[in-house]
Amino acid sequence: AVGMATNVPPHNLGELLDACAALTERREDDAEELTDDELFHLVPGPDFPTGARILGRGGARALYETGNGGVQVRAVTHVEQLVSKRGSARSAVVITELPYQVNKAALLEKIATLVNDKKIDGVADLRDESDRDGMRVVVELKRDAVAAVVQNNLFKKTSLQTSFSGNFLALMGSGTVPTRFTLRSALDCFLDFRFDTIRRRSSYQLRKVDDRAHVVDGLLIALEKADDIIEMVRAAPDQATARTELMDTGKGGLGLSQEQADAVLRLQLGQLTRLNKDKLTDERESLSKSKAELTELLTVDGAVRKLMIQEFAELKDKYAVPRRTRIVPEEGELSEIDLVKNSRSVVVVTRGGYIKRMPLKTFGAQKRGTRGKRGTSAGGTGAGAAEDNEVSHCFTCNDHDTLLMVTQQGIAFGLRAFQVPTGTRTAKGVPIPSVLPVKADDVITSVLTVSEFAEDEYCILATEGGWIKKTPLKAFENLTSRGLIIATLEEGDRLRWCQKCTDGDDVLIGSRLGMATRFEAEKLRPTGRTSRGVRSMRLKEGDTVADMNVLKKQEGGGGSEYVLAVTSGGYGKRISTDEFRTTARGGVGVIAIKFKSRPSESSPPDEVSCLRIVDEEDEMLVITAQGIMVRQSVRDIPSQSRTATGVLVQKVDVEGGDHISSVSIVPKYEESDEE
Repeated sequence: AVGMATNVPPHNLGELLDACAALTERREDDAEELTDDELFHLVPGPDFPTGARILGRGGARALYETGNGGVQVRAVTHVEQLVSKRGSARSAVVITELPYQVNKAALLEKIATLVNDKKIDGVADLRDESDRDGMRVVVELKRDAVAAVVQNNLFKKTSLQTSFSGNFLALMGSGTVPTRFTLRSALDCFLDFRFDTIRRRSSYQLRKVDDRAHVVDGLLIALEKADDIIEMVRAAPDQATARTELMDTGKGGLGLSQEQADAVLRLQLGQLTRLNKDKLTDERESLSKSKAELTELLTVDGAVRKLMIQEFAELKDKYAVPRRTRIVPEEGELSEIDLVKNSRSVVVVTRGGYIKRMPLKTFGAQKRGTRGKRGTSAGGTGAGAAEDNEVSHCFTCNDHDTLLMVTQQGIAFGLRAFQVPTGTRTAKGVPIPSVLPVKADDVITSVLTVSEFAEDEYCILATEGGWIKKTPLKAFENLTSRGLIIATLEEGDRLRWCQKCTDGDDVLIGSRLGMATRFEAEKLRPTGRTSRGVRSMRLKEGDTVADMNVLKKQEGGGGSEYVLAVTSGGYGKRISTDEFRTTARGGVGVIAIKFKSRPSESSPPDEVSCLRIVDEEDEMLVITAQGIMVRQSVRDIPSQSRTATGVLVQKVDVEGGDHISSVSIVPKYEESDEE
């Protein structure tokens, strides 16, 4: 024995009858065939008894054309404003219709589990208010929740939106071979069957009419010779003899058939009246008319089709009901990015391999020289715990941005910012291997935030040993969390920086000993992902590259753009970009900052922590290796010459081993729904 699966969704009876009538009309010899568009207009899609909504017509059309496909079915929901007894209002997502074959109890359990596991945020309460009037499930939201975001999350992560997979398979034709059918072939098969059924029914009814007409003819003969029949029956010794005499074709008999003779013998005396004769005469005429109609059905195909259309209309009037499942325009596939608000966030990566994301509004702006807020956990004791919590990267971004995360071994991973798990200010974060497949001996050294992969933009990559390369940004558009090789490195070198640029920009490279060089990005020849690159600057012995930045060329001078230099000891200054003249790539460079003397012999020597291109209107986020963060305005940092030592930007416990680890510029982005 062989079993084969079939799955045909329920349909609306009225729509199917309309389609059958239209196909039957087009079967006339001079009629044009019903087109697919006309057929799909009559039967746009399945009609489920539970209602709900079908997203788009493409899935149903593919199912009808090929016999295999699926339709997206979504629950019917709306947002209500619920007013509590205290008068406060809250939004709620109310569910009134579920997709076909979705169990309400299982759905409620699933939603509750997702809310408890914090996989769906913003839900305050969940209750079932269904009664005899219909279904009503209320998902009450928290005050700060966005109803559209919660609703989309419910569609994405629960069975409020499902796919009904159809498989049109049946025993067709001879009834012995499984055949995949389409909507048209199924309706044609039914119409052929209906045509044959009407012919067989008409043939049966014609035989019945002929038989009755034959009997009626015999009764009319009996009424004409009622006296002779009465005498004949009275004289016969039994009923069989009377039947034989009535069937006798001789001089004394009537020549009736056995059926006519039996009908005559069953007559009662009361039926031998003139009124009964008139009734039989009318019946004979009616039988003659029916015989003509049935004969036409057996000989004329058009008459059968006309009757089929008439019967379809009668069935529709008697049994058809309005469509329950509405078909709405398809909104496109729900991707995870559609479910997340494009807020501003701070992403922190520690040297111990932990990562987390926090809302930017967690850190309010502070004045220059303050201690700041703790931005990561300081928990644990000992050298191992301190290294785990030491911040290696801290940057701000929008949640919809793509994070191009580069490791020291030249591997790049693509990740949306909202895919980084959120954490509190003092939380440690989650291990990076739980988010990205980073090897145990590899660490993330640079992160590039990309909002759009433009055709005219490039990705500038720089190593600690002074190598630099330029690759088209489009080459990383399809980068995923699986990772790709983006640079070939020399032994002992590490890939540290990744920036966007165009051919009209300049590149600024700064070393840890306070030197900097500026050259045109256009002079860098674009290379492939796996190339090594060229020399960016000539480093002194013991010196390494501290930072790399891209300068946008401005017409008419430097304007309000500056180079922000911050040392590991917490000192910093702004330097006009005009003080860094453009030179050839590969030079020694010029002095960018001088260092203050060490406060004590035990203090480590100061060095450049970062060189960043800033504007006076910018805000920056400074973070130390121990996770202390300060958000402050760039305008508060004084502008000084290249040879100045700067001012105290943030108090750093240098004696305790702390130092400035990262400086991030807060992106300019307005959010109307954020306070």
